[in-house]
Amino acid sequence: MIDFKKLSFVTQKDDRDNPQAARQQQMAAQDTSVIQKFDEIVAAALAKRASEIHVEAMTEQTRVRFRIGKQLEEADSLEPKLHLNLVNRIKVLAAMDITKRGVAQKGYFKVKLEERDVELVAIIMPTPVGEKALIKIQYRQSLGLNVSQLGMYPNILQEFKKLLDRPNGLLLIAGSPGSGRTTTCYACLQELNDPSKSVASMESQIRYDLPGIIQSKPEDRHDYSFLDGLRASVDMEPDVLYIGEMNDDAIARLALSAAFGKRIVVGRINASNGANAMLSLLDMGLPGFLVASGVLGVLSQRLVRRLCENCRQAYRPDETVLAEIGVKRPDLTFFRAGGCDQCGQTGFIGHLGLFELFVPNDRVREKIISRASAAEVYAAAAETGLVPLRHDGVRKVSQGLTTLEEVLARL
Repeated sequence: MIDFKKLSFVTQKDDRDNPQAARQQQMAAQDTSVIQKFDEIVAAALAKRASEIHVEAMTEQTRVRFRIGKQLEEADSLEPKLHLNLVNRIKVLAAMDITKRGVAQKGYFKVKLEERDVELVAIIMPTPVGEKALIKIQYRQSLGLNVSQLGMYPNILQEFKKLLDRPNGLLLIAGSPGSGRTTTCYACLQELNDPSKSVASMESQIRYDLPGIIQSKPEDRHDYSFLDGLRASVDMEPDVLYIGEMNDDAIARLALSAAFGKRIVVGRINASNGANAMLSLLDMGLPGFLVASGVLGVLSQRLVRRLCENCRQAYRPDETVLAEIGVKRPDLTFFRAGGCDQCGQTGFIGHLGLFELFVPNDRVREKIISRASAAEVYAAAAETGLVPLRHDGVRKVSQGLTTLEEVLARL
């Protein structure tokens, strides 16, 4: 557990130009019981490696929840009378206008803990029973993984590294939110980082500190948008460029244009698989012939929970279940979660990735240019030996790394 007394909060600015707001902020900050309670909440969230803190007004209580992985977990419940002062404390730290109650606000502050900075983004939204506060925790740490440690099978890993070795082109990392794409993108940057190269990134938030890489993010309070930062990054003419959000036509067009220069561009995109990722670019208005020739490949992935090796339980699945997932080997042994002290009685410890590498061939390029359906594009890629995500999942289930239920829930 992290000692809340060791936390030191750093606000972004001081609103001395508004004396009334400043006085009210000072009064709120002097409520030591509220300060201590908020410090305890933040310390507990940091100890659990939570990514979000939710402070929600309800009729009979204030509910505090943490997002840990993909799940929201209840962390505390407070008396309703504490809610207003608790939100005031957040507004003080994030340099918001404490006098405004009926509007949404956004602010930033930092926590210093044992010489480590943690950035927090606070968002306040009015509701009929009181304001809700969401605090997004943005950890800045070093990354201990490289591409070889992500959990790809040797044939996929070898092909993926060949794409990273190409002199130019766009490499997309696809999946849903929470599928581990950011970790994979950073691992790619680690792989490509070299003193002889200029490596840059533009991302909505900097998740890991990568020495030797120029990392940038938008700053709303300075009117520095994601697109502004991306244009500046391209103007710097890096050898490697990471784009953390391929979410609109202007960004996608700039990314593809940059990829036709002498550089590798790694882009993170919301898409279920390689075919859908490429068709998403078409839906953004990019010409089919540019998408077909500029995209080197798409690595699709999902994140599943890893079974605890100490308490996992072997079993033989029913043949009807195997037929449902397309497995024809009834001799396979699968595993299910147990529960022990090592895993906190959950049956799982940590996560692992499932991967599918989609590399466009001539047939795929023809389908893209003719705007064929996703099913037709995917079928064309499968002709050259594409290993579907489902197969990678079943393989890892049979090795006792995760459960069949986990895999099916993520596909």
